[in-house]
Amino acid sequence: MSILIKDATAITREGKAKKCDVLIEGNTISRASPGINASAEHKINASGKLLLPGFANTHAHTAMSLLRGYADDMELHKWLKERIWPVEKKMNAQSVHAGAMLGICEMIKSGTTSFSDMYFQMDSVAKAVSDSGMRSMLGYGMVDLGDEGKREKELKEGERFAREWNGKEEGRISTCIAPHSPITCSSELLQSSAQIANKLNCKIHLHLSETREELFQIMQKTNKRPVDYLDSLGFLSPRVLAAHCVWISAQEAVLLGKKGVSISHCPVSNMKLAGGGAAPLPELMGAGCTISLGTDGAASNNSLSMFEEMKSCSLLQKHARWDAEVIKAQEAFAFATKGGAKALGINAGEITPGKLADLILLDAKAVNLQPAHNLISNIVYSAHAGNVMDVIIDGKLIMQERKILSFDEEKVIEKAENEAEKIC
Repeated sequence: MSILIKDATAITREGKAKKCDVLIEGNTISRASPGINASAEHKINASGKLLLPGFANTHAHTAMSLLRGYADDMELHKWLKERIWPVEKKMNAQSVHAGAMLGICEMIKSGTTSFSDMYFQMDSVAKAVSDSGMRSMLGYGMVDLGDEGKREKELKEGERFAREWNGKEEGRISTCIAPHSPITCSSELLQSSAQIANKLNCKIHLHLSETREELFQIMQKTNKRPVDYLDSLGFLSPRVLAAHCVWISAQEAVLLGKKGVSISHCPVSNMKLAGGGAAPLPELMGAGCTISLGTDGAASNNSLSMFEEMKSCSLLQKHARWDAEVIKAQEAFAFATKGGAKALGINAGEITPGKLADLILLDAKAVNLQPAHNLISNIVYSAHAGNVMDVIIDGKLIMQERKILSFDEEKVIEKAENEAEKIC
């Protein structure tokens, strides 16, 4: 399939705006310049629209979209023990698929073209990715809580899923090994996870230093801070995508950078669950970590919009540091695009020939984007999901003029409502 996008205002890798046509052949951007007059199977008149790289949401639990609004205004550990873990015991393959489809629908409509997910019943999540046309890195979330018998079952399932789904849907689905966190996984499970990832040549996705309570528990158990503990296990490497990283010391930031770890910063979820503090982004950036953004699940956010994450990322750092110049709009935009693609190992995130054609078009004439003094600032601080008009994933038109083409949105919503009623 080929697509020609004409007369767009494109946002370049430097964050500048320029008039541009884009020719997509197969799943790749083949040309990006003004005045392209090539023939194509599909043409998009992008006059009056902004052309952006699609967003990469690097930490999500999409099936938890069924639990949106179910457990609000609670701190993390109470939220988990009293509300989330009990209701998750009622979820099955059907409800996980319904929740994943609902989450994917929301992500597409807000300009996300790829995401990373860890949960249970992951075959159902993979099926939702397959059904929707979305791009994703998926991992089975492993927890053993020190139980040796459970550990072996979790590792077996994590490896089975990673082997079975990696590279499916012409490469739209990649897989990872996903130990939940240092607080829910034994040292043996963490070490085995790293070994399996090395064997399969895949990424590792986990939660790390999300709350102060987690920090204290790890220190009490190991006499080490969480990052130092993982390093002592030989766990840290460029394969690792670590979500949250709020309670990180300056020394830990240096170690994460030295080991090539990528970070998924989840500012909205962190603030809503009142984990305290703010992830030390400038220190992590200075250490050389790849920074990306994640929404976490809709049960703790309660949105899957990367527009909210970009804005919150910048504002949280400014507020916490009393510094209006820290994490500028251009940096937040880069986290959501180039940074996210790099963290997921995807050749995307820029409007450049040779990159994967994961692109979105926004309504440049929307009232909340006027006047256009600074388009990057408008995108980060003013835009919202409703401004996204068209979405292209892997060279295929997935949403056109806000109508999803790859599945029936109304049926997805109806099924999600029915499944939510069964479990909540």
